[in-house]
Amino acid sequence: MQLIFTHHALQRMKQRRVSEEQIVETIELPDEIYPGDGEEETAVRSYGSREVRVVYHEIEPATYLILTVIKPRTTTR
Repeated sequence: MQLIFTHHALQRMKQRRVSEEQIVETIELPDEIYPGDGEEETAVRSYGSREVRVVYHEIEPATYLILTVIKPRTTTR
């Protein structure tokens, strides 16, 4: 799997303390996937009482452009 990060996504990862490993896990083993605008998708994965949401676009097989990372304060489930 190849990941390409936008500047915005890298900023959000640092700000929200989300590792690249968590990004990979969230895309490969999501709890849920939501369609977005156009070809974007949002993968969601829970980590205990927290969840990570990764908004991405698969630009070719196994190559993902990571657009942003969201880490809500608490899970919504």
